[in-house]
Amino acid sequence: MRWPVLIISALAVARRRTLLRWSAALGLVIALGAPAGALASADVETVHFGGSVTQAGVNPCTGAPGTYDVTFEGVSHTSIAADGSFHHTATVTGETVFTPDDPSQPTYTGKFTAWDGQNGAAGSTITSTATFHDTLRGSDGSSIRDRGVFHLTVLADGTVAAALDGFALVCG
Repeated sequence: MRWPVLIISALAVARRRTLLRWSAALGLVIALGAPAGALASADVETVHFGGSVTQAGVNPCTGAPGTYDVTFEGVSHTSIAADGSFHHTATVTGETVFTPDDPSQPTYTGKFTAWDGQNGAAGSTITSTATFHDTLRGSDGSSIRDRGVFHLTVLADGTVAAALDGFALVCG
């Protein structure tokens, strides 16, 4: 499947940075939600989590300032083998509402899904991949859709062997 070819504007870059901050925040929520020492004493751990985040932002298509309210739930699963290799995956789904500061601008509501996974071992190659997508519908009938993928392969010596960072924004 091919994503539409788009012109990435400064607004799209700002939206991408916001999404990356949210991804980092969700990762922190996962890490802090795990019981202390759980991975050190267990081969497998599964953590279910959920919550909400409210953050100032802008409509990535119009630049209108406003507030994002996000509710989410997800599951994180980590396995560590006897040889020290690991596999981790997490899936997060949720709903987003964008409320503009200017009431004459449309309000947007919609759903999102994010996934990430890592494989590797200390002192060997580690791979990490993440994907996300969301679709928001405006009160005026317009829409905002974005999709992203990130992949990184790091060799044992710290050399980045492969990196991919793709983002698409569709305003309609």
